[in-house]
Amino acid sequence: MPVIRLDLAALMKSGQITPEEATRLAALALPGTRAGLAVNLLLIFGAVAVAIAAIALVPNAATGLMLALGAITGAEILRRLKTGPVTGDSFALLATALALMGTLGLAGWTAWQFQDAPATAPAVLVTFVLAAGALWYCSAFLAALAVLALGAVFGTGTGYWHASYGLFVEEPVITIAVFGALAAGLYQLRATLPEAWSNLTTVAARTGLVLVHFGFWVGSLWGDVIGDSWLPYGSRSEAGRILPWIFSLGWAGFSLALALRTPRGGFLSVSALVFLAIHGYTQYFETFGAEPMSLLIAGLVLVGLAIGVARFVRRGELKPDG
Repeated sequence: MPVIRLDLAALMKSGQITPEEATRLAALALPGTRAGLAVNLLLIFGAVAVAIAAIALVPNAATGLMLALGAITGAEILRRLKTGPVTGDSFALLATALALMGTLGLAGWTAWQFQDAPATAPAVLVTFVLAAGALWYCSAFLAALAVLALGAVFGTGTGYWHASYGLFVEEPVITIAVFGALAAGLYQLRATLPEAWSNLTTVAARTGLVLVHFGFWVGSLWGDVIGDSWLPYGSRSEAGRILPWIFSLGWAGFSLALALRTPRGGFLSVSALVFLAIHGYTQYFETFGAEPMSLLIAGLVLVGLAIGVARFVRRGELKPDG
């Protein structure tokens, strides 16, 4: 049921309700949450400060593990408290924060502890930890991170260095196939799940779909040799190479199909149009370069595309599709 806000003083002044009705409605009001929210935020910042100080004082993996387990334990205790003005509902935010901190801390400890294992082992274990946390706490945020961690198993991820960010997809074909199947399966599964699990499944499916687009993006620039990144450097070959133009055509067809065959205004259609624009700009500047005239033309095309997309979305039915 939605929460309805009423200005009782204004309603009494306009004569729409009597003072007696105002008193009765005031007695039915939900208790204020501002004080509880402030307490939760103070406790969260305090917990973070304690964790940072502990790691600084005893900088080793064991400290991180103990803090992560402590956070998870605290989250479990708070989740099991009876609801009331002081316990349960008041500390729901703190319980959620501790659950996220504990799960992420445990995932970080796992990655650190098994960093010398075979290449994909740490990513597989981190994926398992995050997926377990997502299911246990019904957390869409952890579900998205679990899908991203699974991407690292197939050589997909991001990097950061001074004032720069990077995206890498070592196996575009495998990334497209694996996460395309994952996204399609999760979208099909969503219809059979209770509403409480629908959001988690939707977020995981959307994240997988974004990785599919990333696979097409990198493939459209450099092509791919399936499994090449997993072979020893000396044994790599160009046999079975998939050329960039195949990815370019496939990406355009895939994006157009999503945009045209899904309800307009939903995530699937809008994200398809966004990545189609990214695809067009990428190929445009790869072909013509960042020259003044090409920038002018590209800017004019972008304005026209924005107008066209706005009309496309407005003309359709705004039905959620993902």
